[in-house]
Amino acid sequence: MKITPIRHGHRRMHERRVTVADIRNVLNGRPPMHPSPNKRVHTGWALDGRRLEVMYTEAKAGEVRVVSVVTP
Repeated sequence: MKITPIRHGHRRMHERRVTVADIRNVLNGRPPMHPSPNKRVHTGWALDGRRLEVMYTEAKAGEVRVVSVVTP
């Protein structure tokens, strides 16, 4: 699974000190999807124990584009 933050998502990841490994940990539990331009939200745990909400879209060939990251 390739994880590509878009510009806005990259800024949110930096602000919240979230790494790609944290995103991968959250998204590994998600159900398999087909490529879709629709934004989806998945909630899970970062590696340091924080709860994360990741908003993303799935592109072709299993690429995931991170739109935004929230730490509720």
